[in-house]
Amino acid sequence: MKPAPAVPILLVLAVGWGGLSCADIAAPSRSQVYEWRMITSSGPGTTDTLNFHWPRSRLPVRIWAEDRLDLPAHVQNGIQQWRSAFLYGEFDAVRVPDSNAADVIVTSQVALKAGFRGTRLAAGAAPECEGGTDFVLPPGSRQIQLPIRVFVSPRFDPALPGVAECLALTTTHELGHAIGIFAHSPFDTDIMYSDPTVSALSARDRATAERAYHLDPNLTASAR
Repeated sequence: MKPAPAVPILLVLAVGWGGLSCADIAAPSRSQVYEWRMITSSGPGTTDTLNFHWPRSRLPVRIWAEDRLDLPAHVQNGIQQWRSAFLYGEFDAVRVPDSNAADVIVTSQVALKAGFRGTRLAAGAAPECEGGTDFVLPPGSRQIQLPIRVFVSPRFDPALPGVAECLALTTTHELGHAIGIFAHSPFDTDIMYSDPTVSALSARDRATAERAYHLDPNLTASAR
């Protein structure tokens, strides 16, 4: 599936303050990683680096998936892939039947292109489908207001060749944003590349996720 610079994959944040402690085990040595944090302007001539990961006290992360376009199966596959990326069980998630109890909501809606405060990352998407992940943080806060919202939708008839595969890999990509990988990889062999075409996490995706979960985050998530 050859990517084309078409519909954007979106990551939406509005900036604030907070803090969280790191896992209490030593970070594994990983040199092959890409930048996963969000670097944003915090004033004239200054920048801020935002990073987040789910703490052990909040595991398993609860994810609800709309029962459409095989999204529950795609979400389950994404959960398994990201869970297996960690050496020490630093991340876990489960699907839940009630969206009202979810930390992350995955739907087949088209990601909104306006109406959110904050900074928007945009890039091309695989031509058969598109995805987006929205985080909302109130001004002056560093606490993400749950639920995080993930959007995965086809651009054409879902029955056409390539669409189901695109929905699957895009779901895994967007869940990567939801677990704390805010940026895109510059390498097209990674699931977190801006125009993802691979169906599984690369060694570099796994290394980046591990690295992210062994640094102190400066964003937290609101209570369930």
